[in-house]
Amino acid sequence: ECQVQNTAREYIKAYTSAAKSVEAFGDIPEIIPIYLVHRPSNNIPYATLEEELIGDFVKYSVKDGKEINVMRRDSEAGQKCCAFQHWVYHNTEGNLLVTDMQGQQSLQRTV
Repeated sequence: ECQVQNTAREYIKAYTSAAKSVEAFGDIPEIIPIYLVHRPSNNIPYATLEEELIGDFVKYSVKDGKEINVMRRDSEAGQKCCAFQHWVYHNTEGNLLVTDMQGQQSLQRTV
């Protein structure tokens, strides 16, 4: 899980460079880091931690395809998440696709 999210963070850095070259692109979604924590005295010795997002929580893309997601197409943040997904897919020649993007619409923070 940590490797997947941190890989997406590396791609958003490259995407940010490309998007900044587009005049008036605006805010770019951010993928927050996730951390693996070792808890040796616990029954479950490993856990993942990520920043708590406070505010209106929105799913911009879902991996199961069972949910209708109007926020994806009807919001700027949702459209930018879709653009990022397409950019990753295109730039990895179809080898990677970022899915299950969700976060705070107002702050453009994504997990």
